[in-house]
Parts: sequence; C-alpha cells; structure tokens
Amino acid sequence: MRSPDDRGGRSIAKTRQLCAQVHDALSYALGESSDPVLMDLVLDRVEPMQDDKHVLVVMQDPCGHGLVASLAALDRARGFLREAVAEAVTRRRVPQLSFTVMPAGGAP
Repeated sequence: MRSPDDRGGRSIAKTRQLCAQVHDALSYALGESSDPVLMDLVLDRVEPMQDDKHVLVVMQDPCGHGLVASLAALDRARGFLREAVAEAVTRRRVPQLSFTVMPAGGAP
C-alpha cells in the first residue's frame, strides 16, 4: 500500500531530492555555457511534473531576450543540459526536461 505522500511510487522527499539534484546540475551547466542568451538566463526553480520522469525547469529572463529567443537557446542546449543532469542525479533514468521562461519580475 502506498503512503499518502507517494507520487507515482516515489515519496515527496525523493521527488524533492531529484529536483534539487537537477537544479544543482543545471546551475553548474548553465554557468559553463558559451551561449550569450543562456548565460543571461537565471535558473529560478525545478518542479516535479506528473511523475519523476519529467520535471519543469523555470527560468527567469532578467535581460529581456524574450520568450522565443530564450526557449530556442534552451532547446539548442537540451542535450548538453540533460547530459549534465545525467551525471548528477542518482537515478537509473534521467528525467525529461521541460522549460518555461518568465520575464524579469513577472509570470510566464
């Protein structure tokens, strides 16, 4: 029987741990990027989605590159970012990364 804090078979603590590991890995990877748009984006938070196979990465765009340019830069770097996450997480499977970008001080 599952406990009340299960998310698809994983406890809330395990899900929080995964999100923290993804956050740390992405923070480091974004700092190593040579893409000027990625260098300007700020990692806000990583949230679990329906299960541990997918996380939402929330970025801020304080320099005003715009949603299209920011998401395009993140999409170009998706493989690099997912590889950085794969090296950092303690899971057999690396979660899929979905991105959203918020303008400076605003909602997506």
